Amino acid sequence: MCSVSWIRGRGSLVVVMNRDERRDRAPARPPRLWRGGVEAFTAPVDGQAGGTWIAARDSGVVLALLNHQPARGAPAPAASLISRGRLIAALAGEAGVPDGARLRDAGLASFAPFRLFVAAPAVPPRVFTWNGVALTSRRLDPRAGFLTSSSWNPRAVLPARHARFRAFRRAHPSPSRRDLVAFHDEASDVRGGAWAIRMSRNDARTVSVTAIEVTASGVRMRYRAVR
Repeated sequence: MCSVSWIRGRGSLVVVMNRDERRDRAPARPPRLWRGGVEAFTAPVDGQAGGTWIAARDSGVVLALLNHQPARGAPAPAASLISRGRLIAALAGEAGVPDGARLRDAGLASFAPFRLFVAAPAVPPRVFTWNGVALTSRRLDPRAGFLTSSSWNPRAVLPARHARFRAFRRAHPSPSRRDLVAFHDEASDVRGGAWAIRMSRNDARTVSVTAIEVTASGVRMRYRAVR
């Protein structure tokens, strides 16, 4: 359960992500600089499993992970799955742009289904989808776009949120980072909080908003816990 959007220009990239989590999950810790791999990166820390859900390398590559519904006929999850946040932390610390071969080498059967967003100012955005059976990938709109997930009523909620993003783009043909953050902060919907971009249900809610801006002058990550 998460939402991520991006705007990409000549030499620049903005990525904003809402993290939606269960209300009983341990609070996350704010972003810090991670070292130890080939590349250093900045990322918040999951308070329960120790990994992360969004990371920005010093080189400008951004990775973000969303939940995904398993495919029909997918085998039952392994008894002890590895946290998907640990996969993001491992990939972010490596050199090069993650690809299908690297993801397959990670042992996907050990992870619950997910979608992995990858982009940089010099790397067109792409999403890799692991549905519990197969890994696929597709290119995304290189200028601006939106991905979202919901464990509740996804067949209705996801199209509704995408429609809201299309309306946002019509109202903001050249959105700024602030515009994108404001979109991710929309907490009202006539159908209820579960439909909103900043969602809220009895069992889950948006717990943080992370905004990453990559320009020629460097990489900046802004993080806000949602109370």
